[in-house]
Amino acid sequence: MLICVFLLAHAPAWSANQDRVYEAVDALGELNGIALQCRYIDQVRRMKAAVVAHVPKERLYGQAFDEATNRSFLRFIEEEGVCPSKPTFEREVGHRIDVLQNSVSRE
Repeated sequence: MLICVFLLAHAPAWSANQDRVYEAVDALGELNGIALQCRYIDQVRRMKAAVVAHVPKERLYGQAFDEATNRSFLRFIEEEGVCPSKPTFEREVGHRIDVLQNSVSRE
């Protein structure tokens, strides 16, 4: 018990901004699942590049992106989703990348 208290006292605090980064990565992962289903491969590359370029190199964020992608991909199949128009989807991806960049720049 004493060891746990010691470790918690010396663990880095999880900030509200890290929550925003995590949520932004998760949102991009959701879009990534749709992009894979709709074969918008250029957008898949764009989102992955944004995550690699802007997100701290921590396993938690990569795992969040992958899990959100998988959830979204499977949900699209189960709900028989309809692909959004490519221009609409590209705008949404751009917006989500902007949100990600703003979240990371606040850290």
